[in-house]
Parts: sequence; structure tokens; C-alpha cells
Amino acid sequence: MKKQIKEEIDLLYKTYVNDLFSYALNLGFDRDTSMDAIHDVFYKICSDEKILDKIVNIRFYLLRALKNRLLDIYKQKRDVVEFSTDSETEEIPFNIHVTVEDLIIEEEEQDIVRAKVEQLLESLTDRQREIIYLRYSQDCDYEEIAQLMHITVPACRKLFHKAIIKLRKNPYSAILLLILLN
Repeated sequence: MKKQIKEEIDLLYKTYVNDLFSYALNLGFDRDTSMDAIHDVFYKICSDEKILDKIVNIRFYLLRALKNRLLDIYKQKRDVVEFSTDSETEEIPFNIHVTVEDLIIEEEEQDIVRAKVEQLLESLTDRQREIIYLRYSQDCDYEEIAQLMHITVPACRKLFHKAIIKLRKNPYSAILLLILLN
């Protein structure tokens, strides 16, 4: 492997590993499986150096490749339960674990706020939580989210809109939006 390409891949890894790791954990995978899947994605890039020339949006490519790899791992690990191959294939649980900066809120208040935000997020479906995470935490646009979730762009917009409406009905929605936007 050429030194320049190795340095480019190394920079990509350092730039995106935390976002990818967070996404994998939020999809419900453990730390080891998450890191293994991330390493598999970067191994694929290292194995085929020309892959970088074909990628238009590297962040989106990495998110999609990671989700596909995690789905493959999920399918391999299931023993008895059949996993359908229709549009529900991507319906693995998606959770957002909220963290609040220590400097903003006292430790006791953090627990109260975290519980309220998690309760608010619990009111959403797995797919709604995932779309909120991708939109606000990963700054994905609707086209990217639609591809990641294997739905159409109009369906993506509708799902996002329904999630926002559901969040707005709750008095703690302002807190969640502040946390997501930071």
C-alpha cells in the first residue's frame, strides 16, 4: 500500500471512528462487535485502494458500510429466529444514550434530565429514534438517511415529521432538542 493512501485511510479512521462507534452502539451492538465491524469496514477500504476514488461522500459511505456490516453480523449471530428479507430487515433496535455536560447541569439534575430525555425518546419507535439520531447527531440529509434506512426520500421525510410531531407533544422536547443540537 502506498504511503499516501495509508496516511489518507489513517486520517479517515481518526476522523470518523468515534461517530461510527457511537452509531454502532446506538444500534444496540456491544463495544467489541462495534469495533470489529468498524475495523472490517476499514479493512475493506485498505484491501481495495481504488474504493476511495469512487466515494463521493465518505461519511455517508462509512455509515452505510458499517450498518451493512453490523446487519451481516446480526444475521450470522442469530440461531433460531428468522430475520425477514423485506423492508423490515433494518429494524434492529436503535437507542440513543444521552449524555449531558457536567459543567452545564449539576450531577443530580443530570440524572433527572437524562431520565426525562430517555423517557421522551422511548416514546418514539426504533426507526424514529434512528432517524432523529442520523439527522441531528450525524448531520445526514434526507437522501442519505433514506438510503441508510432503505426507504424512499418521501417516506424518510414523513417518518422524520412524525417523530418531530411526537416529540413536540411532550413538555421536555425543548431539552432534547438542545441536547441533540449540541
